[in-house]
Amino acid sequence: MALGMLVDGKWTTEWTERDSSGKFNRMPTQFHNWITADGSSGFKAEADRYHLYVSLACPWAHRTVMMRSLKGLQQVIGLSIVDPVLSEQGWMFSDAPGAIPDSVNHVSYLQEIYLKAKPDYTGRVTVLVLWDKQTQTIVNNESREIIRMLDTEFIAIAKSDVDLYPQDLQE
Repeated sequence: MALGMLVDGKWTTEWTERDSSGKFNRMPTQFHNWITADGSSGFKAEADRYHLYVSLACPWAHRTVMMRSLKGLQQVIGLSIVDPVLSEQGWMFSDAPGAIPDSVNHVSYLQEIYLKAKPDYTGRVTVLVLWDKQTQTIVNNESREIIRMLDTEFIAIAKSDVDLYPQDLQE
């Protein structure tokens, strides 16, 4: 099966991330908004506003699920888990063991989430996605940024005070 991506909002499998020498060059993630505790970014850390779309087959997405649990944010941030096997249309929501359907946007494929956020999106449709239910857009799709937000910006509403990004080690 060929991997796919969106080009100007249309699904295609006619692409590659290899350059002319065959070297793999991963496309960068494109959504880098930041949730802040005080909302100064336009995205305030608050309960029942955000939803994670993940695949447990992806270690980068899986680590955000672990962070959500370690911080005690399961009742604060919703979760949908795609089928662990990529379909011809990319990540799909199914009734496979361990999968959790999309209870927010009720779509069949993750690409539909990307298109809802940006109808003319060009790029890979990757897990994970942090979705804002209030503004109906993707906040961020970069795992290291999302885990940092979960650890540092949701402190006031997290059930656990574990600090996985201590100030004295941040540099």
